[in-house]
Amino acid sequence: MSSEPLNLYKLIILYILHRASLSLTQGVVLDVITTLGYTDYIQAQSSLGELIESGMVEEKNTYHRSYITLTETGDKTRLFFENRLSPDIRREIDEYLKNNHVKTLDETTLVSDYHLTNDGMYLATCSLRDGTHVLYEITLEVSSEEDAIRVCNSWEENSEVLYSQALKTLLN
Repeated sequence: MSSEPLNLYKLIILYILHRASLSLTQGVVLDVITTLGYTDYIQAQSSLGELIESGMVEEKNTYHRSYITLTETGDKTRLFFENRLSPDIRREIDEYLKNNHVKTLDETTLVSDYHLTNDGMYLATCSLRDGTHVLYEITLEVSSEEDAIRVCNSWEENSEVLYSQALKTLLN
């Protein structure tokens, strides 16, 4: 396959990350590019992998999701080649991101992960973010990996209640 389509897919991914202006899950980025019919999942995944390898996109893995962010190098590259994206493609991406904003935010504002500490315990960290700004974060030390996973999974279901209770308690 010619490298020209792959370069276009990479440029589309860089544009998506630029317009979103926050970390997105790989699933969201791949959903945009495949739903709009620019390419199939395999080609999109390959293009994303090459962007990560080249340092234009940064990947951060949690225990259950991978988040990707546009790096400074990636943004400079996007800016330099952006005129190669047709106005129609840019408009379609902008509309998609606008129309699916809630779905995108749901997948990016709640972040949870855990890691093993030097003393054999597990730290589970759960945060509520608005873009790159942390609104609320809690870190709990637990004794087992199963408990850490349970904390992270519970965060997805209970974050709104925990955040509002903490805010109410602290402000009263």
